[in-house]
Amino acid sequence: MTHESAALLVVVLALQAAHAESDDQDDDIEELVVTGDLDSLPGDAVRSVFGFGKSLLETPRSVSTVSDEMMERFIVRDIDELIALAPGSFTQSFFGVAGTLDLRGTTGESYFRGMRRLGNAGNYPTPIAASSRIDIVRGPASPIHGPAKIGGYLNFNPKSARIEETGEFIAAPTGSVGIDLGSWDRRIVTAEIGGPGDLWGEDFGYWLYAEVEDSGSYYRNSPTEQTILQASFDLNAAAAQLQFGVMVHDYDGNEIGGWNRLTQDLIDHGVYVTGSAAPVGVDGDGCVGDGGCGVGG
Repeated sequence: MTHESAALLVVVLALQAAHAESDDQDDDIEELVVTGDLDSLPGDAVRSVFGFGKSLLETPRSVSTVSDEMMERFIVRDIDELIALAPGSFTQSFFGVAGTLDLRGTTGESYFRGMRRLGNAGNYPTPIAASSRIDIVRGPASPIHGPAKIGGYLNFNPKSARIEETGEFIAAPTGSVGIDLGSWDRRIVTAEIGGPGDLWGEDFGYWLYAEVEDSGSYYRNSPTEQTILQASFDLNAAAAQLQFGVMVHDYDGNEIGGWNRLTQDLIDHGVYVTGSAAPVGVDGDGCVGDGGCGVGG
């Protein structure tokens, strides 16, 4: 009985000592300091979009950058679907294929690697799958590009072997082949390959992209056939970086400018009512209403 009491006393004292030591450790909490870089776009100088080293805080522009990973994740198939990823952008205010977007109330312009392209008012679909990044800029372009629309523009950056975050080339050759099948006989085949290399003792990178489409449409007798071939090359020459490339786009399809004077006879038999619209003013003075252009009866 005496040995059991002594053993119990030793256990109690050990627990009290451990509890006291635990209290001392709880009172002495190590301070952790976490630091990081916000890397916010409004404070960074982005030359590829503005043409000069100014941040968003110093320019009357707003930029949304859509990467190829984002387009793949959200299944963005044409330029019209970019409006879900860029505020202040809208689909075109005219009928036609997906050529560009409306930015701040005006038709947006298109730039390729910072070079201005011809206006595309729904004449042909602007290819987006060959781009590694699309910059949607809401605001006037830099004056170095000449006169431009004040609404904004889209800058397409082609796929390349250079890693934008580090400026280095990819470590090894890579490539992929894809097939896109869908409703209304949608058939698209894509293939791309890129990698690093050495040219005259300098680091070199290349990227080749090809796309072939032979698709139908919701509308009858309105298929889409197009071929896109793109080559992008990057070269580190001493302290400079050289970029050059080429894109060939062959498109065959209907613009589908929209239907006016839609009637059931047009849908069923293809009969379209032609001619000038009948005047709505009954008295011929050019004004519509009971009193014409007169005021006060």
